[in-house]
Amino acid sequence: MASNRNHMRRGVHQAMYKYLPGCWADFTIGGGANYAVHVEHWNSMRLEGINQKRLLRVVSQRVQAFQNASPIGAAAIVNFASRIDEENYFVLTPKVSETERAIVTSVNPLLFVCSACGKVHRYRNAEEFRRRRDDRCSACGRNVKQLKLLAFCKCGYADGLPMPKCKEHGSKYIVRRSSGFDFVCSRCGKKAGFAFSCPVCKEKLTIKPALDSAHYFPFTLSLIDLLDKRKDSLLDSEDDWRGEKVVLAQYFGFIGAEEYQSITDAGKIPQSEELVQRLEKEAEDLRGMGIPEEFVAQILEGKRRNDSSGKILQAVERVGQVLSLSVAEDITPLAEEILEYDELVRAKEVISLSEAEMAAEMLRDGIRPDYTTPAEEMGFSRVQLCSGVPVVFAAYGYTRKERECSAGVRLHGFPQEMEKKNIYAHRLETEGILFELDRARVLDWMLENKQILPEDAPRERSEERLKIWFMDHVRLAYIEPFTEIDTSRQDGTITKSVYTLLHSISHALIYEAAEICGLDRSSLAEYLLPNVPAVFIYCSNTQGFHMGALHSAFQGHFDRWLRRARERSAHCIFDPVCIDQEKACAGCLFLNEVSCQHFNKDLDRSFLCGRFDHEQQNKQFGFWEDR
Repeated sequence: MASNRNHMRRGVHQAMYKYLPGCWADFTIGGGANYAVHVEHWNSMRLEGINQKRLLRVVSQRVQAFQNASPIGAAAIVNFASRIDEENYFVLTPKVSETERAIVTSVNPLLFVCSACGKVHRYRNAEEFRRRRDDRCSACGRNVKQLKLLAFCKCGYADGLPMPKCKEHGSKYIVRRSSGFDFVCSRCGKKAGFAFSCPVCKEKLTIKPALDSAHYFPFTLSLIDLLDKRKDSLLDSEDDWRGEKVVLAQYFGFIGAEEYQSITDAGKIPQSEELVQRLEKEAEDLRGMGIPEEFVAQILEGKRRNDSSGKILQAVERVGQVLSLSVAEDITPLAEEILEYDELVRAKEVISLSEAEMAAEMLRDGIRPDYTTPAEEMGFSRVQLCSGVPVVFAAYGYTRKERECSAGVRLHGFPQEMEKKNIYAHRLETEGILFELDRARVLDWMLENKQILPEDAPRERSEERLKIWFMDHVRLAYIEPFTEIDTSRQDGTITKSVYTLLHSISHALIYEAAEICGLDRSSLAEYLLPNVPAVFIYCSNTQGFHMGALHSAFQGHFDRWLRRARERSAHCIFDPVCIDQEKACAGCLFLNEVSCQHFNKDLDRSFLCGRFDHEQQNKQFGFWEDR
């Protein structure tokens, strides 16, 4: 230990999830002695080369969502700035240095017990422990051992156990007679105790081992990093969300690829303002000449159609007509979702199913597998491997004892390291597989299960109309990270049905991918695009990426992966309770918080395998169920 603290070198990704400030960790000091240590703070540096504006905006939305879901409102948010943006926050990442360690810790708890006589010793602070850690028991001269127990509360308080005290003789003669909290005074034989109430909120403290995960729940998120500043400029510079509507117009096919590229290259709609001003002046001149208003409108419309920027404005106007959304909070996330989708579809390296079949043919002694048919049978319209995808992983706070937004639970921000508050992040270029659902198949499944009425479905089944329908009826604003989707709101049932189906498919695929790849499930993560709808399953650490684990599974075992995911979705060791009541559980679909975007909410295995409800005498048809 140096300067009364321990310093640990860990991989950045591991540190982001296991060694964040405020948590406890296991650490071995020179000589082999093992201690529980508290992570005091990090020595960090600013993370450059990412879209910090967007990351901080998403963090702000997550923190606000926690506050909105909490029964105690604003009191549930601790140590966050009133505005989470570039003006008030830095995005930091652990410093890589030969002289300065990234993670700074101190030994805690400071309560130690003699392994022979049970005498209890407590160091006043980490500095005293550093100076006297080789001392032996003052009563019998034997070794003392750290009592690795923490007292913590859902308000955020946590610390090692205090020194038990005898009412008559204080703490001088305290011994521990057995495991647990059996402390007595050796002078009078009376039980010794300590306060079991939280010094902050006065609630009862929970006592558990220091390395128990219940005392610390990190709050993290991942984003596909949209680094093209020109696209950011397009979204920021245009009035009436025209930039967002341009992105959606190209997705719907209203704007061609070349036109869209020219707009994004310029970062704005070319000459849009000049055209409007020119046409307004011409309209005034025509009216001054006495030309009827209907003819003025026809003349101006013709000029708009012949002008390249006019065609773009028409496409933008058409987006406004086909979508019922009318506020930035709805439109901007949709545009960003499509930009993320484009980032995946046009990744640095893309391998299609047919290309994977050819590669597998060489591995299987000239026998070419059929990957396309099972993919189509399971409702996928596009499946492709995407490599070189930029993903930002971020941690922005933590809770203790509970992750849910229940009464008394507070979300804490991290200690401030520099002149601004901070979150932590790192960027990784990774690989993954994009699974895009067949929109028509999803609609048919929803109709079959009476989740929508025939009149609610689009009359046409063209690609354009299907894209518009899913963009207009799946409401991103309803998908909160900490709560189930509310079906009572407009389009709430559609949103929950589509999202739950997509989320359940994602978890089923991750479960089997881990088996086939040989990776731990926590090495894989999901990225959901509900309005497409599609899911990107990717390696969330460098180990899996460098091994080419998903690449190998995609090229060599894709058919087996799908078959096993489908078969496994029909069974759980906790059935029938799981399928009938819980819908999903740790025995079938649940993943840890590193892998799941939505804290295992909105999952339903019956959406995949089907189920007959005997109480309601109703059949739920599964998306993967044989008809």
